[in-house]
Amino acid sequence: MKKITILTVHIILFLLGNTVLAQTIPTPPKPPTTHTSSSSSISYSSSSSDNRGGSISIAISNTNDSYKFKAKFPEKRYSELVSVLKNELESKKMTKSGNSYSWISNADENEVYNVNLNSKKLVMSLDKNVASDALIDKFEALGKTLKTVISGSSETKREAEELQREADRLLRDAERMQREADRIHREAKRIEQASLESYREDAMHIAEEAKRLAEKAAIISVEASHKGAINAPLKMLLRSNKTYLSNALLNTINYTWPDAQKELITALLKDNIVQSKNDIVFNTDPTGVYINGTKLTNTQINQYKSILGKYNITPGNTFSFYKTDNNIVIINDNAKLTSFLKSLKEKGYINSLKDKLLLEINGTSIIKNGKAVSAKDLVIYNTLLLKNNIIPAPGKIIEITTSNAYKLGYTLNNKAHLGTWVMP
Repeated sequence: MKKITILTVHIILFLLGNTVLAQTIPTPPKPPTTHTSSSSSISYSSSSSDNRGGSISIAISNTNDSYKFKAKFPEKRYSELVSVLKNELESKKMTKSGNSYSWISNADENEVYNVNLNSKKLVMSLDKNVASDALIDKFEALGKTLKTVISGSSETKREAEELQREADRLLRDAERMQREADRIHREAKRIEQASLESYREDAMHIAEEAKRLAEKAAIISVEASHKGAINAPLKMLLRSNKTYLSNALLNTINYTWPDAQKELITALLKDNIVQSKNDIVFNTDPTGVYINGTKLTNTQINQYKSILGKYNITPGNTFSFYKTDNNIVIINDNAKLTSFLKSLKEKGYINSLKDKLLLEINGTSIIKNGKAVSAKDLVIYNTLLLKNNIIPAPGKIIEITTSNAYKLGYTLNNKAHLGTWVMP
């Protein structure tokens, strides 16, 4: 069996089709960047008064030949900018004089990049004619992170929501086109054989366009998530009664997440990563950890992992976490689902990994095939879940289906599931 992590529920419905049964979902392709073809300039500029005091100005120019970033900011942003740049740029390229930092890279007597930072100003330049594609991509991503740090969450949040709306629109268009392709395919079966091939070609072209739109939507949705937006399925879950975390659960024996969540949010508020405990978008993906639009440094990640470790959530347990008021959704990124089910079999809780099973997980209770497990067994279940990188949370399910597939996460309806699939 192969593990398949589903990032967006819509992709299951129309983008993957039957391929989801046989292979891991590929990482969405990167969107084209300006250095690949066009000679036009893409620029961004902004100036505003920081709502926490101080003025901000940002100017970004991105052409085929160069990438330039200039910004002025309140002094309170300085320490975080230092942290980001130290984390992203090579230490051997760095020099420091008082409150000023410089990172300069040269190759064959040509300056590849130059970064200068002081307590109120940041200037970066990259020569794309001598830089590698990987370095160009890195600087463009770094610019987005720095813009987020400097501009604060409000402007970034608006941009994130606009991106997510565009992604949702593209997904709706892709779903509509896939329905049309399916209709044509059904029609082809009802007509004479002579016309069947042309119908199939029409359906194939429409399905390919639907897939293209879905891939584009996936790219935009990932960018939006980095800025703090959440997609429509997550919004639906965060409005559902089944994901409500009651305050009465905070002192439940052997259910560690509520206390871990409380301490984690306290630290995030203290570090000014979030401004409210009621609105949290904690996204983890191969490019890093993003919380409400801020990319965490390695130091911050290790700090928060140490908090979670006190509650038996190990450093190797990576997940994404979403919170709106008292509703929470936790998506496990590296759950060992097969290992968990094997442990249940070894302890005699299930007879076979092929028997139909539905576990409704709430942290304080587990309903197994419609019947609540005992308090004693609940302790064992919760321990096994954490051991296998699965964080119990209200509304979560683990299922062995009639087709012997394994599912972990949240089911929205009969066709849509957000979380992890393991298929035969």
